[in-house]
Amino acid sequence: MPTTRAARAAAREAAARRLLELPTDVLALVLYQLSLAHDIAAVAPTCRALCDAAKLALKLRPFSGEVVNLAGHTDIVNCVTAVSDGRIITGSHDRNIKVWRDGACERSIQAHIHMVRAVAVLPGGARFVSVANDGSAKVWMLDGTLERTIQTDGLLFDLAVIDGEHFATGGSQKWVKLFHIDGTLVATLQGHDGYVLALAATPDGQYIISTSLDETIKVWDVATKSLLSTCEGRNHVHAVAVMPDGQRFLSGAGDGTVRVWLLDGTLKNLFFRLNDYRAVEALVAMPDNQHALVGGYSIKLFNVNDGAVLRTFTHLRGVGSCLALLPDGLRFVSSSGNHAARIAYHGLAP
Repeated sequence: MPTTRAARAAAREAAARRLLELPTDVLALVLYQLSLAHDIAAVAPTCRALCDAAKLALKLRPFSGEVVNLAGHTDIVNCVTAVSDGRIITGSHDRNIKVWRDGACERSIQAHIHMVRAVAVLPGGARFVSVANDGSAKVWMLDGTLERTIQTDGLLFDLAVIDGEHFATGGSQKWVKLFHIDGTLVATLQGHDGYVLALAATPDGQYIISTSLDETIKVWDVATKSLLSTCEGRNHVHAVAVMPDGQRFLSGAGDGTVRVWLLDGTLKNLFFRLNDYRAVEALVAMPDNQHALVGGYSIKLFNVNDGAVLRTFTHLRGVGSCLALLPDGLRFVSSSGNHAARIAYHGLAP
């Protein structure tokens, strides 16, 4: 190994020269291995060799710096979700739901008498559910037809789809309710001492995870309708997301921390400053089972194993209170502070 600074610099220069002398297709494969397509795009202007190789690499790793603005709501966008066909559904303080296709508003629905707090698509993509501060949960067809209204007491803050026929709601009643889409109340899961703020379900539909103002996270067994474990969040827990493996989940708190848990309540990791000490408002797990997006004061892509931040996104205006991945595996949509939602490329290898 070179021992002097000059020798090390000369060795690096020689290695870089050898890299640039590789055939274009081989160099493209080297660039393809970069974690982020953003980095492939960033090296392109460096020299002709890297520019040509980056063009080839980006054909395999599609990426664009374009940000699509979904503007049309007249108040804060509280929730977003994506349909398997690429459409996007947003819900707002303005009590309306909008369905977007290819960046344009396809349909606007006067949905609730109070602000829409959450929307979620049922498997198959033909129906979606919305909940609002008026205590109602509504089942819709994508064409805007209202199929059913389920009225509950109190305020509803979030919902989670369990499978094609069941979903769970949570809110000011401090419990989680499991419904069939025909309106039947299947179970009431009681145990929190504060408002239920966020909900998620494992991919297999076997477990529901709820977070609360009581600073705890609870994991519920859907089959037995019983409590599996309780996690001490140590702050108001605003966001939760399940990793694709179905064995781990993420929680985001008011102090800006993100925690990684096992379903049995074991704390695996604790990461500080992922949201610059501001409240974590949204989390979404990436399909590679190794990374996630965290939203709030900023949006960041980070590694769930060591907390390393791969990228901080600069397209956000205001607070990003909700996040969703698009089915193309390349983009995500977030709320923005200008009464809109925005679509951007995350850049991670699909």
